[in-house]
Amino acid sequence: MEKTTVSRHETQPGTRFGTRRNGSAGPGQRRQVRALSNVDPALRRCWLAVARSAAVGTTPVKTWLLGEPYVVVRIDGEVVVLEDRCPHRLAPLSAGEVVDSTLECAYHGWRFDGTGRCVEIPSVGKAASIPQKARCGAPYGIAERYGLVFVALDAPLVDLPEVDAFGDPTRVRVDLDPFSGRYGAAQLIDNQLDVAHFAYLHRETFGSSEARVVPGCEIVRHRWGFETTMSIPITARNDPAAASGDHPVEQERTMRYRYLAPFFVELELTYPVMGGSNVIVFFVQPETPERSTMYVTLLLEQPGGFTAGELADRVAFEYRVVDEDLALQERFDDLALPLDVTTECHVRTDKASLELRRLLAQIVQAP
Repeated sequence: MEKTTVSRHETQPGTRFGTRRNGSAGPGQRRQVRALSNVDPALRRCWLAVARSAAVGTTPVKTWLLGEPYVVVRIDGEVVVLEDRCPHRLAPLSAGEVVDSTLECAYHGWRFDGTGRCVEIPSVGKAASIPQKARCGAPYGIAERYGLVFVALDAPLVDLPEVDAFGDPTRVRVDLDPFSGRYGAAQLIDNQLDVAHFAYLHRETFGSSEARVVPGCEIVRHRWGFETTMSIPITARNDPAAASGDHPVEQERTMRYRYLAPFFVELELTYPVMGGSNVIVFFVQPETPERSTMYVTLLLEQPGGFTAGELADRVAFEYRVVDEDLALQERFDDLALPLDVTTECHVRTDKASLELRRLLAQIVQAP
């Protein structure tokens, strides 16, 4: 398991982070919502990815989450996430710089510590008191795990997932470039849990006509997630031995899905003929009403390991698979995922999608 760092901040009264957004439920109340958008206030109570750790340094970076801008930066080696608005004139703190273990606003030089508290206002002199309102909101928690930075804006309902494959020394890890665009966060996760589209959307990569009829599966429920396993025919264009004629192109693969609310999927693919297995990990960052970023990590294993060329070919293949998915996802008109199951027409092969909707509805309705 990777080293994990978690920090928590006490939310200050009157700050943006400490107030409920419009549309969220009050104490003892349950919200009723027909669809989950990228900016639903219920997602404030979840761990959400905001950046790759490698992209966060001492130069401030702007990111978006649930329709709001945040600044992400390292101060004295620790990741700091703050509302990207200086309380003075609402200038973006991401335009500033790190000075003397603080984040200095580029506009008037106000300085903020890692909790968002203003510690210096140059224009009034060091002897002057600092207004209590001179504070930038900080999230409830910040964590680094799996090469990503996560935040929980409010106290989270769900813990971050444990992914044992990250600690497996036999696997080769590849972090794909983040996929950002006009996507619904929940729709991206729904797409990864869906099997019935393989024969159609992935014809050029692994989709097989034999997979048009999808086998049944059992859903194993957990508190905020589920698992399911099935085997399905594929056209193994990613098998070098199939290209040489040593293996048949038409094969089977076993797929184990593990989901945790709201936006995490771990997919383990086992290849009985080709040999080896892949674990693919997905996290999604809901940025604005019409924009999300998906972070994908490959954890690859095959008998005898990979040559440099084989690894490059495998990674290129996975990029093509993701591109096939995203080419359709970006064309959806409505990016909110329906939670009311009467909105869509479901069939027996939609068990995982229905379970996803049930769990997301529980997040929304949680008191």
